[in-house]
Amino acid sequence: MRASGYNAPFNGYSNNIVEEYMSPNDLFVKDFQAFKNLPDDEKRAVIQREAEEYGIEKPQGYSVSFHYNPHVEYHHFGSSHPMKPWRLTLTKQLVLAYGLEYSMELYEPRPASLDELAIFHDREYLNFLSKVTPQNAKPDDPAYLSYGFGGDSNDCPVFDGLWNYVSIYSGASMNAAYNLLNKQSDIAINWSGGLHHAKKNLASGFCYINDIVLAIQLLLTQNQRVLYVDIDVHHGDGVEAAFESTDRVFTLSYHKFGIDRNGYPFFPGTGNINEMGPTDPTNRGKGHSLNIPIEDGIDDDQYKWLFKTVTGAVIDKYNPTAIVLQSGADSLGGDRLGRFNLNIRAHGFCVETVKNYGRPLLLIGGGGYTPRNVARTWCHETAVCVGAELHNDLPTHIPYIQAFQGEENGGGILYPDLHNTKRHDNANTQVKLHKLVAQAMENLRYLEGAPSVVVNTRGISEEQIMRIREQIDRELEEEEQDREYLRVENTRRRRERNTGGRGERAMR
Repeated sequence: MRASGYNAPFNGYSNNIVEEYMSPNDLFVKDFQAFKNLPDDEKRAVIQREAEEYGIEKPQGYSVSFHYNPHVEYHHFGSSHPMKPWRLTLTKQLVLAYGLEYSMELYEPRPASLDELAIFHDREYLNFLSKVTPQNAKPDDPAYLSYGFGGDSNDCPVFDGLWNYVSIYSGASMNAAYNLLNKQSDIAINWSGGLHHAKKNLASGFCYINDIVLAIQLLLTQNQRVLYVDIDVHHGDGVEAAFESTDRVFTLSYHKFGIDRNGYPFFPGTGNINEMGPTDPTNRGKGHSLNIPIEDGIDDDQYKWLFKTVTGAVIDKYNPTAIVLQSGADSLGGDRLGRFNLNIRAHGFCVETVKNYGRPLLLIGGGGYTPRNVARTWCHETAVCVGAELHNDLPTHIPYIQAFQGEENGGGILYPDLHNTKRHDNANTQVKLHKLVAQAMENLRYLEGAPSVVVNTRGISEEQIMRIREQIDRELEEEEQDREYLRVENTRRRRERNTGGRGERAMR
């Protein structure tokens, strides 16, 4: 049975998440084979016993919701593409095998509609995205290239089910945001979201629809200030650009910045410490972006100190009423595209740090290109959200357990040492990091403090608000162009008159 809307929870074993977990068509190793052959009531008893034995239960004093549509797993970017939605399958299996569903409300969100995506994205772009398929795509079509498809890298391929894929992961983030707005959750999780590079009318960096921007726009209907924190190894450029003209969203991104191993700027090539949003002093968004550029090989202790120091300062200064945390797992050690040396617990420390501030929290996924470690990390961070401690030996009834076994795959445990896998030389000295923090604190001085605003409560749609904002931005830009024209024209006239050139009085 499918959920009819955005707010129907599943609390038993009749939901699709658990049913798909018990699919008889999957191939598993011998340990799981025994589990799979059990009657359904005995399967439920095994998982329930797992939860009871290790104290997995709903947290006291706050609630956590898990937003997941299993159909998001059934999409394929291509055999050679680093983005593997299968990482979501592994994450779900770990979460269920540990019994973490007993500690949360489970939701299966519906896909977002085109109108809902148009809250932020250009309708022409959405129309293109909804219709393009591998069969009708025209690489020489100007629109194809202008919307970010094709090119040498083909980072954003057209694949079967593309529109369904983007609608599902975006719908899940919006579903999670609604839960926070309706006070049904204090923490809402969507691991399928977090695609932070997508622009208003541009696919970029494996991202087609920016579900983060959509969720934040919903949160802004009831929250005066939203803090966006990004721990993906890549700069959260799409979210920063979307909110560059407002003081109601503060973006904080920790990421690799500099030259990659091939001599090119590390994608997307933005996010240096001096990039703080618009430079125009009249723009409300000035000073509301803080970028923390990090060099290769940062380790656990360095990252934890850096994150806690800077994030704490931002929260104290900006005082957000809600927080969105993009927990991209490509900042882990051993990631296929990453350049850091973080272990799973250090990555999870960031989630725990933000959680401890007690603000409504939307936790979403992002990058991560070594699926087994992405799954381990997001399972651990789900446990962090509910306050559970997970045992290190993976439950034997996990489907696909072979993905985690063997020395090269982490030895069948939840917390393998990722330092031993593809370790990068650490170019981050303590002197460099202290200098980076000092510059970050200097940048925060430009922040005037928490803005006090009137939240929209008059029934104006978010799409209308965005259109009004765009119109005002255009008018301000035109006014600035007019002022610039007048300055140039006045300068030209003064030079023609040579006013004051030799102390003479100008002719009128």
